[in-house]
Amino acid sequence: MDQHNTSRFSTGPGRQEELSAPEEFFCQLSDLEREAREGRRPVPKRMAMAAALLALTGLTAAGAVMVSTCTLCYAVSADGAPPLAYVRREEAYDQAVCQVEEQVSAILDTDYAYANNTRVALTIAPREQLQTPDQLTESLMETVDQVREVWVLTVDGVAAGACDSEEVINEALALAKAACTTEHTRSVSLVSNLIISADYLPADANTLSAEALAEVLLRPPEEQEEDAAVFASLDQPREDAPLLVVETVEELTYTQAIPSPVQEQETADLILGQTATLTAGTEGLESRTDLVTYRCGVEVARENLSAYTLTEPTPTIVGVGTAQGAEAAQGRFLWPTAGKITSPFGARYIFGSTSFHTGTDIANASGTPISAAAGGTVIFAGPKGSYGNLIKIDHGNGFITCYAHCSQFVAAQGDWVDQGQTIALMGSTGRSTGPHCHFEVRWQEEPIDPELCLPPLS
Repeated sequence: MDQHNTSRFSTGPGRQEELSAPEEFFCQLSDLEREAREGRRPVPKRMAMAAALLALTGLTAAGAVMVSTCTLCYAVSADGAPPLAYVRREEAYDQAVCQVEEQVSAILDTDYAYANNTRVALTIAPREQLQTPDQLTESLMETVDQVREVWVLTVDGVAAGACDSEEVINEALALAKAACTTEHTRSVSLVSNLIISADYLPADANTLSAEALAEVLLRPPEEQEEDAAVFASLDQPREDAPLLVVETVEELTYTQAIPSPVQEQETADLILGQTATLTAGTEGLESRTDLVTYRCGVEVARENLSAYTLTEPTPTIVGVGTAQGAEAAQGRFLWPTAGKITSPFGARYIFGSTSFHTGTDIANASGTPISAAAGGTVIFAGPKGSYGNLIKIDHGNGFITCYAHCSQFVAAQGDWVDQGQTIALMGSTGRSTGPHCHFEVRWQEEPIDPELCLPPLS
């Protein structure tokens, strides 16, 4: 191929000018023509040849100067057809051919050589029609029969599919939005980052219809043919989210229960710190209208527009206990064993001195069963100084009972025992004058008179 990157012509006797581009040659030629017309310089032979070239293109040098938007350049033509493109330099064609061969080889996954019958010729064209090497590459790609141009939709960095036109992709996006729209929808938008770009595929490659592409966009990733690495940008991303993130705003009107308000009421029927429902209230009912925002069907925001009450709720009365000590224990405990009371709660004279007796002694034959005065957890079962063999039960709400001088344990530490369940047998271990059960009732670690807590003896 002839090289036309530089143009050489004579500007006078013994002088040669070399220009680095056709546009400079065109400008120099115009200057020579103007000087010759003004009689300042004879028309050189080279200039006459250039003028002939301009005449073939339909312009004279003077006419070209008047048409300031034109320039001398190279026309790229194929098979005698009108020019595909105009470029400033001839080597731009060679660069474009190399790029075409690289692109087509990658698309077809095989070596490809550009074989179209193209030619490059010096010509004159408007400057606005000049193409860059990359633009020329695109023009040459259109002449390759083995590939065809398609339009590709990319969603959040993932290629979703290829279609025959940009219009088909826009139709698919519209179908996807319509599929997420209901009678309550006030607005619908696409949150995903969408890019629609032109690309090339093998000429026999299949493309998607608008309906098929819309189906791909709304399918969960596990149903996609390829793994979609980028999902919806939700506050809590879901693995089952579709490729396309559609955000809808719905106006919803619905009824909702109004919780029953709680009112507290003090009562001595309950132990201090204990609560219980005295009267159950009823829920009310209200009508609400909200604007709810969904992404991929997951609610991400809610704004209330209106609310009015249909039915008023009634309050729930909750009793708050005030009873303490013996008052709180009444009706809670039963006598732990049968027998005679030999030493009541309070001051007493025994073993040669006066002391405070912290429980009630109930005497009977050795081996008489001792039962739990109330249900609870055994927190101690073992020897304890003057108490002898002692068993202690925690009943909750601050109450503990003690059973001393046992001959044998039936329950062990850590056991849960029910009221009336046998926990030990009566004995005379520790500091004792005979077989009996020393029974204590303690509330918040302070001993109280057991007989005030127990039902009257029959």
